[in-house]
Amino acid sequence: MESVAAAAAMYRLPEECVAHAIAMTTPGDACSSSAVSPAFRAAADSDAVWDRFLPRDHAAVLARADDGGHRECSKKELFTRLCNQPVLLDGATMSFGLDRRSGAKCWMLSARALSIVCGDDQSCWTWTADLPGSRFPEVAELLDVCWLEITGKLQLSSLSPRITYAAYLVFSINDDSYGLECHIGMLPPKATVTIVVSSNTKPMSTSTEHTLCLQHMQGEEEMTMHRRRQEYMRPWKNYGRKVTREADMDIRCPRQRVDGWKEVELGEFAVAGDDGVVEVSFKEVECRRWKRGLIVQGIEIRPKHAN
Repeated sequence: MESVAAAAAMYRLPEECVAHAIAMTTPGDACSSSAVSPAFRAAADSDAVWDRFLPRDHAAVLARADDGGHRECSKKELFTRLCNQPVLLDGATMSFGLDRRSGAKCWMLSARALSIVCGDDQSCWTWTADLPGSRFPEVAELLDVCWLEITGKLQLSSLSPRITYAAYLVFSINDDSYGLECHIGMLPPKATVTIVVSSNTKPMSTSTEHTLCLQHMQGEEEMTMHRRRQEYMRPWKNYGRKVTREADMDIRCPRQRVDGWKEVELGEFAVAGDDGVVEVSFKEVECRRWKRGLIVQGIEIRPKHAN
């Protein structure tokens, strides 16, 4: 009887009190609480709740939207829209959205917003428009290079505090590609994520590095091959001599996205403050093998969730 009385008393709480309590939870909890009762639904759908889940500077960010901003709608509708369909900003050079679980900011730097070595050389790279599934109006397509280096930067103040983020290269590979496979005996590309924080004395930086695989030669089972010790014949020098490749337990392999593109994790980092810059770099400069067919849509930076 006491529990029934307590439940009845809870249902008699003013909507403002219920909304305040729900606003202290998460977007997912707010959606779930709307099923409790009509009174809870009204509180859970209120602007008072969803305004707390939206970033404080969301209006300033949306003012940079290429479509002139969003039409008038409720805070919940705006949150849902930003989760489902990121907004293009600054001349379609980047996009802004929200993480459905936490409400944290998500960004994607288009290929135009990245620094690509030889990206302006028409014999090395070309710019392709209106590729199916691309978030941006144009993407960069690799024609022929032996030095592959792509870098993107973002101010930490653009990200949500106290969130662990991961950076992903979003790409595709043409059917006539070459030089991108994970050949045994060839050095894999490297990815680095560096946080540079300004200080009164001198900038301080922290950096992590990982090896990458862009294209499996033998299907998804090659991920297992990367993770065990192997012997192979070195193809370009010391021919006929067996060389041992140690197991690489930390290699990052690509996976398919729902939009039809591929992505590979470049690294992760935690946002401890807003005074600094995160620099994400993808390099293959030591191998010197010619490459073709990589299509770069951009680098996405979003919260990292455990599977």
